[in-house]
Amino acid sequence: MQGLSRGWVLPALGLLLAGAAWELVARCIVRTPLLFATLSATLGALWELLRSGAIVPHLAASAEEFAIGFLISAVGGVAIGAGFAAVPWLGKLFSAVVQAAYATPLVAIAPLLVVLFGIGVQSKIIIVVLLAIFPVLISTESALRSVNPEYLETAVAFGAGRVQVLQKVVFPAAAVGILTGLRLAVGRGIIGVLVGEIFGATKGLGFLIVQFSESFQTAKTLAVVLILAGIGVLASDGLERLEGRLSPWQATKGPRRPVDE
Repeated sequence: MQGLSRGWVLPALGLLLAGAAWELVARCIVRTPLLFATLSATLGALWELLRSGAIVPHLAASAEEFAIGFLISAVGGVAIGAGFAAVPWLGKLFSAVVQAAYATPLVAIAPLLVVLFGIGVQSKIIIVVLLAIFPVLISTESALRSVNPEYLETAVAFGAGRVQVLQKVVFPAAAVGILTGLRLAVGRGIIGVLVGEIFGATKGLGFLIVQFSESFQTAKTLAVVLILAGIGVLASDGLERLEGRLSPWQATKGPRRPVDE
């Protein structure tokens, strides 16, 4: 069972169970396709959207907004977090600001950002950055501060320079924490794209959700939601694989077995 949990079997089984529950709820509990479409109808609508190519320009628009916003969040979050970790007083100076911004529902100001920056790509990128940068920043600062000082002392004792210490010791030791922040930022970034397009856009997956929901095309609405969920899963899985490459010792760690007395 432990071997299966490390592969694709259990995740696939979980998806099958979730799909069966979706189909059961839609058919036996809700029973109103206008309110909640079945999984089979949703998959049919998804296939039709993909086959006709109607969703392609909207998918490309949302992907562009997410990719640019996420890249800015990743680079900026890691850089600022590293700066806060390197200069403790600077981190303390802005700690309250960062925590307040992270806890504030920035989605509430999305309409204002759309009004200020227009319904084009720029406003969506800004919303993505505001939502996604803080998990990266906080995780990076925490991960860098938690690096064991003994690692640094050992590296210096063996003659490693400052750049070598950062490259060979600090960032590899903090890689797991940084990538955890990036994985959290993926979900928040997708929410940012969706919210920005719902409040004002001429194309995009969020724009499609509004169009389909207003015309009670529930199956197509849920099909677009499935696409967004798939993008999030793929992005998170890619970052998890990157974590395995950067920190292979973490991937080999398993649960400790009790020692027989």
